[in-house]
Amino acid sequence: MGGLKKIEIIAKENKSQKFVALINPTKYSLSFKNDLNKESPPGSPQTEVKFNKVISPDLDLEILLDGTGITEENTGNTLINKIINKKATKTNVATKLEDFLMTTGTYDGNIHKPFDVTITWGILSFEGVLNSFTVDFTLFSPEGYPLRAIIKAKFTGSTEIKLTEAKAKRNSPDLSHKRTVQAGDTLPLMTKRIYGDSKYYLEVAKVNNLINFRQLKPGTELYFPPIEKIA
Repeated sequence: MGGLKKIEIIAKENKSQKFVALINPTKYSLSFKNDLNKESPPGSPQTEVKFNKVISPDLDLEILLDGTGITEENTGNTLINKIINKKATKTNVATKLEDFLMTTGTYDGNIHKPFDVTITWGILSFEGVLNSFTVDFTLFSPEGYPLRAIIKAKFTGSTEIKLTEAKAKRNSPDLSHKRTVQAGDTLPLMTKRIYGDSKYYLEVAKVNNLINFRQLKPGTELYFPPIEKIA
């Protein structure tokens, strides 16, 4: 399993800019959602649910920043520290907070937006952008400097358009498809878009009970079954 790994946030556009948490989170949450179009046909009490797209996931992450010195990297346990009379060094957590902001939330003039980031820890590998965050300061020095803070951040996932299309497999021949006929569409042309070959258009016409498939009416919905079912 290797040694103890720290959760790490790296700016994709500037990999030298990164934030490494001194204390790993006790939990994180991923949320997923599909964009669905719910329609009720006129006169029908039932609602027809149609899938539109997969919405990018969100990652909710809480990170503890500690400047008391108790949780210094490579620090031994409390008993050993007492035995060797090791004293904790107190530091202002503002510096670590600035590292987080520089990596995730600062506007970059070269790309005209904050950095996209990669967040990795264990099985977590998340790519996205900072959506929102709050900071709770929970402990202070006698002078009022923050010694402990909790960052509560929400990141929204992002993928490249080509990667999203590949994952969606909108034209995969082994999936069922519904397409709406557009002006100028022909059945062989639509069949080629779905299956990569127009030779199945007669089978598609049969599945959709098309009598005159040579003149498709714009607005008509056609069903394209998995290719192995009509091959």
